[in-house]
Amino acid sequence: MLRKLLHLAGIVIPVIYLLTDKQTAITVTAGILVIDIILEALRIKGILKLPFIEQNMKKQERRRLSGSFFYILSSFIAMALFEKNIAISSLFILSISDPLSSVLGSRFGRIRFLGKSLEGTLVFFFSSFFILLAFSFTIPIAVAGATIASLTELFSSWPVDDNLSIPLVTALALTLLTRL
Repeated sequence: MLRKLLHLAGIVIPVIYLLTDKQTAITVTAGILVIDIILEALRIKGILKLPFIEQNMKKQERRRLSGSFFYILSSFIAMALFEKNIAISSLFILSISDPLSSVLGSRFGRIRFLGKSLEGTLVFFFSSFFILLAFSFTIPIAVAGATIASLTELFSSWPVDDNLSIPLVTALALTLLTRL
């Protein structure tokens, strides 16, 4: 649960972009990314011990790059490559829908498939849908975008971290859908 609350803290990056311009958001995110790369390298080599962080990591992340690195990287890429509205909404989907679906799916999920719960996947879909509506996407685009984001979350697995795939696939899909 605490891990998912930390995941929700990632909302800071799209909020910065929402409140500033592209250059400022990219510069801040690049700075965060550089700091994270240094900390990750020191952590993986065993030079830096971060008990609070390590207690909340997935077991497989202890000796490789953490999900937070991929989240910051995907934020940087999304802001650099995609229109502001698309980048921000895609990052909100990751930082809100992913932890929300995980918490509610693990607590209330009864129907399991592909290692996840149907209930969690539905929470991911509907929260993504409402995020896209909040960013003024049309209903058909919001449905399609939420579907693509949900499927990306459902089928994401190592070696491609979902913190990288969800926002980038969603942003690419939204870009294509808005140009149709």
